[in-house]
Amino acid sequence: MRVKGTNVTRIRRKKMIKLAKGYRGQRHINFKVAKQQVWKSYLYAYRDRKNVKRDYRKLWIARINAASRKNGISYSQLMHGFKVAGIDLNRKMLAELAVSDFATFSKLAETAKKQVSAPTRKAATLDTDIKIERIEKGAAKPVVLEPGKSTKTQEVAVAEKPTTASTVAEIKAYLDSESIKYPSSAKKADLLALVK
Repeated sequence: MRVKGTNVTRIRRKKMIKLAKGYRGQRHINFKVAKQQVWKSYLYAYRDRKNVKRDYRKLWIARINAASRKNGISYSQLMHGFKVAGIDLNRKMLAELAVSDFATFSKLAETAKKQVSAPTRKAATLDTDIKIERIEKGAAKPVVLEPGKSTKTQEVAVAEKPTTASTVAEIKAYLDSESIKYPSSAKKADLLALVK
C-alpha cells in the first residue's frame, strides 16, 4: 500500500493556495503553478520595497521643484540655500508644505533666496609686482618670470657647473643645456666626468 501525505500535504498546499488568492487562471488553483507565482511575488515585493523609496523621493523632488519655481528659484538653489541657512527640513516635509501650506513654503524659499544671492567671499587678486618662479626645460635653476613680459623674451638662467654635491637630475639638466650627450643609464660619477 502506498504512503499518502494526508493532512500534512493538504495543509501545506492549502497554505500556498491561500497565498495565491486573487491570481488569475491556474495560478490560484493549481498548487504547482501557484507556488511558482508566490515565489515570484516575493521577489517582486522585495525589489519594490526598495523602489518605492526611490519613487517617493522623485515625487517629493518634483513637487518641491514646482513650488520653488513659482517662487523664482530652482530646486538645486533652494536646497543649497537651505543648507547655507541651516534649515534642516527633509524632502518629505518640504513637499508636504509645498502642497498643503504654500505660504510657509514661500517664506522658506525667500530665506533660501537670500542665502543664495548673498555675496560670497571675494577671489584673491594677484598683485602685478609678484614674481613667479618656474623651472624651464633644460634649466637647472628656476627662472624668475616678471609680469608684463612673455616667457619667450626672458632669458633662461644658466646653471653653474655641477659638483659632487649636485643631484643626478641637476647634472643631467646641465648636460642638456650644454647639449652634451650621455647614456640614460649613466651613473653620477660618469655624468660628472662628462661635465669636465
